[in-house]
This record gives sequence, C-alpha cells and structure tokens, in this order.
Amino acid sequence: MIALLAQVPLRPRNSAALEIDRDVIKEGDNWSIVISPDETKTRTYLDFEIPESIRGNFATYLARVRPRMLRLSGCRALWVSPKGGPLSYYAFWPVFARHTTERLGVRVTPHDVRDAAATLWAIARPEQVGISRDLLAHADLRTTEKHYNRARGIEASRAHRRVIARLRGKSARH
Repeated sequence: MIALLAQVPLRPRNSAALEIDRDVIKEGDNWSIVISPDETKTRTYLDFEIPESIRGNFATYLARVRPRMLRLSGCRALWVSPKGGPLSYYAFWPVFARHTTERLGVRVTPHDVRDAAATLWAIARPEQVGISRDLLAHADLRTTEKHYNRARGIEASRAHRRVIARLRGKSARH
C-alpha cells in the first residue's frame, strides 16, 4: 500500500475504493490503475501503470497476502480489512498512517504522499511544474501550487541552512 501510493499518488478516497478488474487491471505482465471520470473528484480519467520496481511485491500481495486475509467470497476490493472484507475509506487513512509510522519511523498520511509528489516534481523540474497538476488530477494549477507544492519552503530552508553554516564558519575563524 505504501509503495503503491508513493509512486501512484491517488486521492485517498480513490485509493481506498480500488477494485480488482474494475480499477486494477492486468494487461500482459503489466498492472495498471484506471479510474473512470465519474469516480474522480475533478471528473478526470486517471491511468497509472504500476511501476516495474514494485510489480513483484504487488503480484505477491494479490496472489498470497490478499487471499489469506479475504473472508468474503466475491470481494473485489484491492485493500482488505482485518475482518476479511473491503477496507473502508475511514479505515484506510489510519491504517496507512500507522504502517508508515511503524515502517518508516515517520507518520505519513495518504495526503502527505500527494504533497510529496507535487513537491518532488517542483524541485526536480521547476520548469514543468504544471505536470504535477496533471499527476494529482487537479483542475487548476493554483490548487497544486497553493496547497501541495512545498518546494519553495524546502528551497528556503536549504538556503537558510547554507547562510547559517557560512556565518558559523566565519565566527569559528575569528
């Protein structure tokens, strides 16, 4: 779940609602997440290929882990709750946050992943920041820039750190 959302920054509601053979589709050796416009906040068609770097783990989850957890026959939900049925939207958020805290040592929410995706794009390719709007399926770039892109703050903190280091270096020499 963590690896998938780190590379496919879906809205939490869409992530929690993923269903096999409806949204999660196998095409040959590849897996894709395809969400129709009527299921997205901005009525945008979403199509993400599951990256090769996590395909093996994703396939293992589908073939071994999910079937062991599943108790409801015919359940197509990608994410299964401890009770053996679909993991609800209201449980998805805390489960994700709990596991990121345990595995990464830092509490990360599904929305934080979206912030990170926009910020990383803005830092790596500032001239193409508009692509982050498309990545997050925002209707307006201003939404991405105002609420999700933290690049300016990160760049400012790095510049501040350099100034402090330079000042400390000067005072240490005097």
